[in-house]
Amino acid sequence: MGKREESQLEPEPLRTIYDVSSCYSEVRYRELIEKSGLMGIELNHLFENAIIDEHNRELYTYLMVWEPSVGGGIYIAAKKDPDNPQGNGTGKSYALHALTHRLCRMGIPCLYGRTVDFLMQLRAAYDEGSQESESRVLMRYTQVPVLLWDDLGKESFRTDWGPEKFYYVIDYRVRANKPIIISTNFDLAEIEVRFGRDNFGPAIASRLAGFCETWTLGGPDRRLGRRCVR
Repeated sequence: MGKREESQLEPEPLRTIYDVSSCYSEVRYRELIEKSGLMGIELNHLFENAIIDEHNRELYTYLMVWEPSVGGGIYIAAKKDPDNPQGNGTGKSYALHALTHRLCRMGIPCLYGRTVDFLMQLRAAYDEGSQESESRVLMRYTQVPVLLWDDLGKESFRTDWGPEKFYYVIDYRVRANKPIIISTNFDLAEIEVRFGRDNFGPAIASRLAGFCETWTLGGPDRRLGRRCVR
C-alpha cells in the first residue's frame, strides 16, 4: 500500500477587512469644523435639528442640496413685516451655521464669521505686538474656498477704510468665482446706503447683485418665541 502524505499546505488565514473611510471622514469633518469659526451653540445648529416651516422650507431645502463647485454666491436678506419690522431672528444665521456643517461634512474648507468680527480682526492687526497683519486677515477671507458672512450691514463706519476692505474681499471673490454666502437684515439698496452711496456702496451692491442668488427669509422672531415658552 502506498504511504499517505500529509498535506504541506497551510490553511489560509481569515482576513477581516475594515472600512475606515467613515472614520477618516469624521476626523476630517471635526478638523474642518474646528477651523470654521463656529463656536458654542452654533456647533449644534444643523439642518437635521432645524424647525422647518412655511417661512424657511424653500430656502433650507435649497441650501441642503446647494453645490458650491458651481461658484457664485447666496444673499439671504430679512423679509420684514409689521410683526417683525427689523427682520430679526428669522433663522438667517442658523442657515449659515447649518450650511457650514454641511460643507465641512463634504470635506470643503470654509470660514463662517460675523462681519463685525472681520472689522475687529483688521483693527486688531494694527495693535502693538499683534501677531497678525492686515494682509494676513484679508488673505484668510479671500482665499478660503467658501466664505459665509453673517450680518452684513451691522458695521459702524467712521471713515472710508472699512467699506474699502469689504469691497476688496467681495470684489476678489467675485473675480475669482469663489462662493460667498451672506446673511443680512438689509436688501441691496439698503446695503448701498450703509456702505456709502458716494463711497463703495454702489460697487458692493452691484457685485453682490450680479454674483449672488438673492433670497429673503421672513417670519416671526424665533428667539423671542423661545423666550416666551414656559
